[in-house]
Amino acid sequence: MMCRDRKAPLARQDWITPVNAAITRLIRHPLARNAVALYAVQGLNFLLPLAVLPYLLRTLSAEGYGSIVFAQALMGYAIILTEFGFNLTAARDISIARDDPVKVARIYWTTMAAKALLLAVSTALMTVVVLADGAFRRQWPVFAVCGLLAVGNVAFPTWYFQGLERLRTVAVVQAVSKCVIAAGVFLMVRSPRDLLLAAFLMSSPQLMAALTARALGIHVAPRLRFRPSWADVRAALADGTDLFLAIASTTLYLHTNAFVLGLVAGDRSVAYYGLGNRLIQAVQGLTTPVTQAVFPRASLLLASNPARAWQLIRRTAALLLPGLAAVSVLMAVMAPSLVRLVGGGKYAAAAPVLRIMAPLPLLVTAAALLSQIVMVNLGLTRTLRRIYFAVGVLNLALLPGLVLWRQAEGAATALVVAEAVGPVLMMISLRRHLRGNVA
Repeated sequence: MMCRDRKAPLARQDWITPVNAAITRLIRHPLARNAVALYAVQGLNFLLPLAVLPYLLRTLSAEGYGSIVFAQALMGYAIILTEFGFNLTAARDISIARDDPVKVARIYWTTMAAKALLLAVSTALMTVVVLADGAFRRQWPVFAVCGLLAVGNVAFPTWYFQGLERLRTVAVVQAVSKCVIAAGVFLMVRSPRDLLLAAFLMSSPQLMAALTARALGIHVAPRLRFRPSWADVRAALADGTDLFLAIASTTLYLHTNAFVLGLVAGDRSVAYYGLGNRLIQAVQGLTTPVTQAVFPRASLLLASNPARAWQLIRRTAALLLPGLAAVSVLMAVMAPSLVRLVGGGKYAAAAPVLRIMAPLPLLVTAAALLSQIVMVNLGLTRTLRRIYFAVGVLNLALLPGLVLWRQAEGAATALVVAEAVGPVLMMISLRRHLRGNVA
């Protein structure tokens, strides 16, 4: 018996030591550390809207809040244009070239030059659109302030940090900036008369992140300088065109639904739609740290070790999708309570909208895994463009009739149908591509 007692602690140590070593390796892995750092920020992204959104809904009128959501929907087109797919293509290229400072500098400064050019074009286009319509002209200050969304999108290069897998830096900067914005909302937005101030704060998270990085002494650019030529900029735009057209097609449902709803049903209906969508985005954002951390690593592995890349993609899907399915069911069941908690009784009409939108976190994450992490890294951007275009056209075909019939609920229904069809088409295209390669 004494012999057995002496062997027991050794046997226990035999399995504890490898487990501890495995946990230590996992914690020290750059992918895990990036994901954990982003989850710290995403916790703020989840909690702050639950605090700030109810305050804004109660402080501003439904029409005032709806006007901000409507203006931001229009500015969503400018964001798509300034991104031009660089948030994926530039991040991918920097990830692959990360050990070559000269190449990284060339990619960075060329991308920034292209984005600055696109910002100028989008500003001109949005100005023409706003001035061309009498109702828009009367609300031009709201549109102008919401234009900071596009400015911030260019000013803070998340794609650069993502490519270098320095997402912990992004996490720190965004955490500080979001806390500053939340404090500004509570301290300065006091009544519906503060509509423009609220629009400014709601539209400046990325711009605030750029200012925060500067204040903290964090470099948001390579130390090496590179002056891109027009040929460099044209080449970068050409490289991103297919992906831009694919992402631009998503505006046929991501931003158009709120915009068309505002034109047809008014700002109050947009407020109901916007409330449901903000709650969905808060939940959906819980998966962003994982996908952002996995994307550059998948880019590198698909170029060097495809077997390990597919193993990483399968594990990511197994980690995210079952939990999101459960969350979607829970949100559908608890929609009235969630809306009452966040918006109060006067926003009760947003509960059916939230219930319809409940599957979106699952659908959008599945689409992100298939499109960004797999199809972009496999070079299937043209196929992706056709899929998004088909899905966008489907949404546009459904949208007018559904909005006229059920207003905010109709816009939500069209959005869910579009987001459900997308992953199905992606799976079909991927299977055909992979079978073709094997053959």
